Amino acid sequence: MKNRFKNVLILSFLFALFMLTVGCEDELESKVFSDLTPENFFQTEKDFNAALVALYSSFSIDWGAEDPGVGIWYANLYNANNRTYVMRSMLTTDELWNDWDADILNFTWGPATFSGTGASAYSRIRYVARATDIIDKIEKSSVNNLIKNRYLAEAKTLRAWLMYILYDFFGPVNAKIDPETLSDTDITPRWSDDAYTGVIEQDLLDAISTEELPEKYNGTGDWGRASKGLARTLLLKLYMHKKAWVNAEAIGKDIVNSGAYTLNSSYEDIFITSGNNELIYAIVSNDAVPNWFMQHLFPGGYAQGLAGTTSIERGGGWYGYSMPWEFYDKFENGDLRTNTIISEYTNSGGEFVDRDNGLRGAIPLKYTSIQGNGPSYSVDWVIYRYADVLLSVAEAINEQRGPSDAYQYVNQVRDRAGVSSWSGLTQDQFRDAILDERGRELFCEGHRRQDLIRHGKFIEKAVERGATSASSKHILFPIPSDVILEGNGIIEQNPDY
Repeated sequence: MKNRFKNVLILSFLFALFMLTVGCEDELESKVFSDLTPENFFQTEKDFNAALVALYSSFSIDWGAEDPGVGIWYANLYNANNRTYVMRSMLTTDELWNDWDADILNFTWGPATFSGTGASAYSRIRYVARATDIIDKIEKSSVNNLIKNRYLAEAKTLRAWLMYILYDFFGPVNAKIDPETLSDTDITPRWSDDAYTGVIEQDLLDAISTEELPEKYNGTGDWGRASKGLARTLLLKLYMHKKAWVNAEAIGKDIVNSGAYTLNSSYEDIFITSGNNELIYAIVSNDAVPNWFMQHLFPGGYAQGLAGTTSIERGGGWYGYSMPWEFYDKFENGDLRTNTIISEYTNSGGEFVDRDNGLRGAIPLKYTSIQGNGPSYSVDWVIYRYADVLLSVAEAINEQRGPSDAYQYVNQVRDRAGVSSWSGLTQDQFRDAILDERGRELFCEGHRRQDLIRHGKFIEKAVERGATSASSKHILFPIPSDVILEGNGIIEQNPDY
């Protein structure tokens, strides 16, 4: 990475050194924290930055790392492995297919499925406590307030993000956010829903109200840092998750009215140009921390295909992930978003392959700037962007008072895609249509599971594609069984597991 912040993020030794000071004992206990003294308060901006690297590591697209404090290897939340947070948010839905993990494919997972490896997203509960420790040390630091306030807002945004990810998969958990209890070894019950989400909300509101936190970092040397735009977007996600439509509309319009973000004129260019003004947050990639998603898409014998008019030439990949043809067929004729999807190709033997003779599903490449055989590429991994905000505002408006005022938001997205504008829909018709529109616009960006759950279609879609074991309990993942055993009756399992 060519700038100050990106270089810091890839210095893994900083992460390792920090983790040695914040080791943890077990799945539930984050660590036995040392008492804060004037000698171990953070004293410089460099101290703040080094500490935050440990929090950013959770959101890396690298495979993962071992925590020297406990000797457990953690999968990062946003890498392309089929067991990570972002990939399970896709692979449990109708937008992406993979048969490497039969439990995920067939909805046959249980409490023991994700236990004991550190690979479960649940293991990131430890990092909530670490974030709490960092926040406490920043607050007690004597560093200049102009610096301290910005880093404090950044740390609160990252803690809220971690807590939201846990909430999305498991519901409220027993995360530690009181610095006075970090040294306690007693196991505590899970939080109530309102109390848990209230902490997330307050952290994000605090960050948003911090003048020193920049609105965005697009096009700067600090691209990849948590900004006020990210904090607002996470708050929008929380409100949409809870169907708090009034609040969702308000915070979504705050993002719109900030003027910080705009729709890119070209859909393809969103995923080519790093830090463009449609992006609210992307995980920065380079040769040291590359993006492996594309390697999972290409069939073994792949040689050349077209994504729109762009020729994509490379060798074969692992062919783990593909877009089912039923999902691909949701796109309307002439939809420019299909220019980022490969639906036919020529293999290494010169044979033409499409859906009628061996192509299992479409290749949802999305990132059409890739060059060479890979297997990985220096392409930023898009997480949140402005089009998602527009579609969310439209949905929130429709849920409150019907679609009349919602068209202006969704039609901006459809106009860019080259498809006709909407009008004349009933509230129910708009609700169904916006779910499909979000699928077409945001495919393979990690939002589909949340969208289907919010619309009450998650289990229905699973059963339709053959996962007959799917039931309402699968809306949440189970608390890992080793946590339940360790909790000795204090930690309550999710219903029906």
